[in-house]
This record gives sequence, C-alpha cells and structure tokens, in this order.
Amino acid sequence: MRKLFDSSGSSGDEESAQGAREEEIDQTHHDTKPFMKAFFLDLWRGKKWWVQCLTIYIAAFLTYSYYNTGLHRASNLQIAVMTVIVLVGSSPFQSHVVPATLGAFVGGQNIILATSDNENTIYPINYLWLLLLSVVVGLVWCFCMSTGLLNGSSGRLGTTTFIGMNITMLLFFGPFGIVKWNRYIYGLYHVVNIAEEDTTLSLDNMWNWTKEAELAIGYFLSVLWLGSSGGAIRIIHNNYVLYRVRMKKHAPEPLHNVLVPALIALTSMLLINATGYQHASGLYNGFAVGSYVAMASLHKIPTIKKYILVSCMAGLMGLMLTPFFVGFAGKSGFTAMLGHQSYDIVETLVKKCRQQKWRRQVIKRREQEENQMQHDEEDYSQQSLQPAPTQDDVDDESPALLQHHHSHTPRRENSVLLKHQRRQQHRLKHYQDQKQGSDVGNHSPVLQHRGWSVAQADTSDGWHHSLELH
Repeated sequence: MRKLFDSSGSSGDEESAQGAREEEIDQTHHDTKPFMKAFFLDLWRGKKWWVQCLTIYIAAFLTYSYYNTGLHRASNLQIAVMTVIVLVGSSPFQSHVVPATLGAFVGGQNIILATSDNENTIYPINYLWLLLLSVVVGLVWCFCMSTGLLNGSSGRLGTTTFIGMNITMLLFFGPFGIVKWNRYIYGLYHVVNIAEEDTTLSLDNMWNWTKEAELAIGYFLSVLWLGSSGGAIRIIHNNYVLYRVRMKKHAPEPLHNVLVPALIALTSMLLINATGYQHASGLYNGFAVGSYVAMASLHKIPTIKKYILVSCMAGLMGLMLTPFFVGFAGKSGFTAMLGHQSYDIVETLVKKCRQQKWRRQVIKRREQEENQMQHDEEDYSQQSLQPAPTQDDVDDESPALLQHHHSHTPRRENSVLLKHQRRQQHRLKHYQDQKQGSDVGNHSPVLQHRGWSVAQADTSDGWHHSLELH
C-alpha cells in the first residue's frame, strides 16, 4: 500500500509538472505571436527607422550589384538607379519607394575602393562599406524627416544622400584611405568630360572640343526635357483630380511624385539607348537631374513655367559642378536642389527690386503731389493778400482773361463777398451820381423808390407824390 501510494503521488507530480510546462509554452507562444505580428507589420509599413535603414541597404545592394556585375559594365549607372526605383515602386512594397530611392542613390556611387587596381572587381568588403554608408544616410534621412529640412524641394532625397556621403567621407572613407581626398576636386587634376560621361574623350584637338560642346548642349536639353515634362504631367493630372473633386465625382489618386518622374526618365534613357548615340551616358545624367527636379512638391513649384525655369537653372548648375564631387552618391539630386534654391533666390531678389522700384515711384508721386499742394497754397495766400478789385478794374478785364481766370481758380467763399462788395459799390456810386445831378439843377424827373415818401415841401401845400412834378 505504501509503494502504491508513493507511485501514485509521483505520477501526480509528473502530470502537474507537464501541465506547467505546457502552460509556459502556451504563454511563450502567446507572447511571441503579438511581437512577430508587430514586427512584420512594421516591416510592411516601413515607418520605423530601422526598417528604412534596412530598405536603403537592400536597394543599395541591388543597385551596386546590378551596375558592377559582368566582365564589362553593360549598363549605365543612371539606368541601374532608375530601374531599381521603378521596380520597387511598381511592386507591392510601394510604401518603401522613398527609402528605396535613397538606397538606389547610395548604390549609385562609383568611388568605393576606386583606388584599387581593378575598379570593376566587386570585393566583399565593398558591401561592408556600402552598409556603413546606408546606415549614415538612413540616420540623416530620419533627421531630415523630423526637422522638415528641405521639405518639398527638388532633389531632397539626393541631397540627403549627398550629405550622408560627405559625413561618411570625412569620418571613415577619407581617413581609412577607401576614397582619395582629391575626389572633391578631381576635375581640376584630371580631364573629366561634361556631365561625367562614362566614355573617355581625348581633348587634344578642336574636333573633340566641339564634341564636348555638343555633349554640354545635350545635357542641358535633357535636364530641361525631363524637368518640364515630368512637372507638366503632374500638374495636369493634379488639376484633373481637383476638377473631379469640385464636380463631386470619383477622382483618381494623385500621381506619385517619385515614381512618375523616374518612370519617364527610364523610358527616355531606353529610347536614347536604342539609337546608339555616342554621348548617351551624358544625356542619362541629364535625365536623372531633370527627374529629381520634377519630384518637387507642387506647393513649391505650382506652375509649368516655374518647372521650366528651375530645370534651366539645374542644368547650368550641373555643368558648373562637373569637375567637383566626382562619383559622389546623390550628386545629381544635390544638383537639382541647387537649381531650385538658386531660382528661389533669384526670384526673391527680382521681387525685392520690383518692390523697391514701386516704392520709389510712390514716394516720387507723393513728393510731386505735396509740391503741387504747396504751390497751390502759395498762390492762394498771394491772392488773399491782394486788395479787392474795383469796378473800373473789373470792367477793364477782358472776357477771355476772366474766363481763363475762373476756369483755373476754384470758387471760394471770398468770391461771394467780393460780389457783394461790388453790388454795394454800385449802389453807392449810383446814389452819388443822383446827388450830384440834383445839386447842378437838373430838373429832369428822378426815379426814386416805389414806396411813398414825404417830400420836403411847404406845409401849406400838404404832401405830394414823389413822382409828381413840382
């Protein structure tokens, strides 16, 4: 009985222990399930900073590998960048297109281990440096998102990549000898073709210099084409959406500001590539800069005219920056940003000059009005100091002078008083003439007031009417 009791007790302890382990497993599974769900949800949304850094590195890995694979570089750098952007934007991971664009810019650099003997060879350590650059660019992007730096401007993503590239260059690439410092001014020591064209041109004769001029014109026109066409398509579609909303009809979604210009740029690159044009790679760089101009917010560039002007300014900036920052990641986006900011500065200066000109005109007009008023007051004061004109002076004035005087002199209160004085003077003169005629002995009948008056006569004769003859 004792053994039986012990065995039964031990079996009960084993069952309780097994039940406790099952509860622990269920609790762990219950705790792990929400964590994994939140993890995959954050990974799908792409809002967390670590998700964006991971997306940047994956896109940089794809772009760098696509551009550097093979014995020869069969693809252009800008084609690789635009291809990755379009593929991510057209995939179910469209919410990751912005960090993927940053990653494409990171992978689009071509200076990591550029000092090695074979630049076309992909070393495993290159991806380590690429990971470092991706993390720095991701942190810079998080800072720009939190502060709103360059929000809505052209080339904001490229400028973010360019800033991260410079930070990494100053802290890691330069001190460790991964990239030479002369890359900042590489064009001042070596011959760099316009728009950093991949093909090499020997500039030892005038004919090749004319080809460089042709390349410069083609680069400028390509920037103008992509910037104006991409911006125009976005503006026209946005106006159509607003029209549908005003009409209370079903409106389509607005076009993506990153995906649409990248798609137009990739299409233009493929069309130029099909022609076999000698300087096609230089035009590709122009298409890239123009697409970054077209990515600007419509609040910053609301009209097609402004897109055209900003594109022209970006094209000029791209030609000026040819010998500087050669091979830096995000240089094309930085060029587009410089074009946008330069245009805003010029536009602000023009507005200030117009305002100052308008203010000078207003001040001059006010001074003229004040001088005229002062002149009129002086004329009025001189006229008030002059004595009142007599009847003889008034009669001597010609009708033309009187008409000219009344046409230019405003009617004032003293003019009524002068007329009243002239009437009194006229009565006084008439009375004086009448008195002088009676003293001389003129017996002609004298007209008097129509009222009856008592004449000075003999009291014996009684009173007589004033009109009766004496």
